[in-house]
Amino acid sequence: MTSVAPGLLVVWTNIGENLDRDFNEWYNRSHLRERILDLPEFVRGRRFVAFDGGPRYLALYETRSTAAFHSEPYLALKRNFDPQSSRFVPHFRDTLKVAGQIVAYAGVAEGSVIALIPIAREAGREDALREVINADFLARLLAVEGVVAAWYAERDAAAVASAIADHPRATDRILDAMLVIECTSAEAMNRAAPLIDWVLIQAHGGKPDVPQARFRLACAVHRPPGAHASTCRDVP
Repeated sequence: MTSVAPGLLVVWTNIGENLDRDFNEWYNRSHLRERILDLPEFVRGRRFVAFDGGPRYLALYETRSTAAFHSEPYLALKRNFDPQSSRFVPHFRDTLKVAGQIVAYAGVAEGSVIALIPIAREAGREDALREVINADFLARLLAVEGVVAAWYAERDAAAVASAIADHPRATDRILDAMLVIECTSAEAMNRAAPLIDWVLIQAHGGKPDVPQARFRLACAVHRPPGAHASTCRDVP
């Protein structure tokens, strides 16, 4: 049986300083929770705050598959914003997004510190890049002390079209692919960074995209089988 790749929705953004405090309260208490706990195909949502690079705020939503982005519950939520979403979402700034699939993964834990490294792919060489990253590249990162997971995701055209439909912002930039490294500390990330082999990536049709950033975990909401659970920390 062929396994189905998990779906991924990324929202990476800034917000005006005048809205920052209320924005974080809304995202942690309402926005993140309603997507994970109210949408059947959404299984995990995490928020991060950048400490190196930007935009400042990153949200990662994982789904059972990209079918989640075409489901009626998700589309209805986007069509019918609640008052708080209508207040904040139009004021996202410098926003970058991805809707697609996690196509290669090593490790099972969550890091409290992550690096997000966007990658632009050469047309026609997507399979070669995916294969070399999946073959041993992620495993080498995972072998570093303090690295608990590393994964690679690609955009999906149909998922992107669904994610940006009926949207109040026309300025969002869509990222092509990304490498994410999850660590226990910034020191572990420093140990892993030299293993990001751009020579190998470029030889297989990838190149660094901008921006790149490092983040600390702020809030996470999970949908475990048969139960709901969430953990949050105050955003500094």
